[in-house]
Amino acid sequence: MMWITIRIILLGFERIFGKILTKNSSPIISAWGFFGFSTLMFLPFLNYLNFDIIKVSLISGTIYSFSFFLYMYALSNEDVSVIAPLYNINAIFLIFISFLFLSEKITIQKIAGSILMIYGVSYLKKEKSISSSYKNILKSKGAVAMIISSLLMAIGRVVDGFLTTSFNKLGYSLGVYLIITIYFFTVSLLPHKNVKVHIDYTRKNIIYLLLGGFCNAYAYFALLMAFKYMDVSIAEPVSMISALVSVVFSYIFFKEKIKVRIFGTILLISGAFVIYL
Repeated sequence: MMWITIRIILLGFERIFGKILTKNSSPIISAWGFFGFSTLMFLPFLNYLNFDIIKVSLISGTIYSFSFFLYMYALSNEDVSVIAPLYNINAIFLIFISFLFLSEKITIQKIAGSILMIYGVSYLKKEKSISSSYKNILKSKGAVAMIISSLLMAIGRVVDGFLTTSFNKLGYSLGVYLIITIYFFTVSLLPHKNVKVHIDYTRKNIIYLLLGGFCNAYAYFALLMAFKYMDVSIAEPVSMISALVSVVFSYIFFKEKIKVRIFGTILLISGAFVIYL
C-alpha cells in the first residue's frame, strides 16, 4: 500500500498545479510544459532507458498523449472539483476493457459499483433532477473531455500492465513521458514556427512546472511500482482517494463550491471499492 499512498498524495497536488498551469495558456502549450517537466524529473534515471523500451513506449505514449491533452483541456475549462472525480471513472471503463482483453468476469458486484459511481457523477454538476444534473455534465466541454480522457487512460493502464512486466519501471516511465513530450512539443511548435512561446511560458510558470512535473511523474511511477504488488484493476481504483484530496484543495486554493461535490466524490470512491474489493 505504500506506493498507492504516495500516488494518492502526489495526484492530489498534481491537479492543483495542472489547473494553475492552464490559466491564460492554450491546452497544448500547458500540456507540453506539464509533461515536459515531468520528463525532466526522470532524467536522473536516463541510464535505465534503452531502444527496446522506447519502441514499446510508442504504444502507451501515443495513447496517453491523447488522454493527457484532453486532461489539460478539461482542467482549463472546468473546476478541479469536477475534473478530479471524473479523472477516476476509468475504473468503470477498466471493467469492460479487462473483460475484453484480460478475460476478467463482469459480475453483479462490478455492475452495482459502476451504477453507484455513475450516480455519484450527478452530484458534480448538481441540479434539482438527476436528468438535469447529467445534462449539465454533458454541456461542460471540460467534463466531456475528461470522460474521454478517462477512457483512454483505462486503455493505457491495461497496456502498462502488459508491458511493465518485461522492462525496468524507471526506464519505461521515462520512455513513455519522452514520447508524450515529443508529441506535445511537435504539435505546439507547428503554429508558432519557433520556441519563443515555450520559453515565455516556462519563465512565467517555472515554479509550478517543477512542482507539477514532480507530482505527475512520480505519481505515475508509483502506480507502476504498485503493479508489482496488486492487480491493475485494484491499483487504479484505490488511487481514486486522491480525488477527495484534490477536491478539498480546490476549495483552499480556488474557493470552488465543493459541498455537494464532496458527497459525489465519496459515492464515486465507494463505487470503486464495491467493484474491486
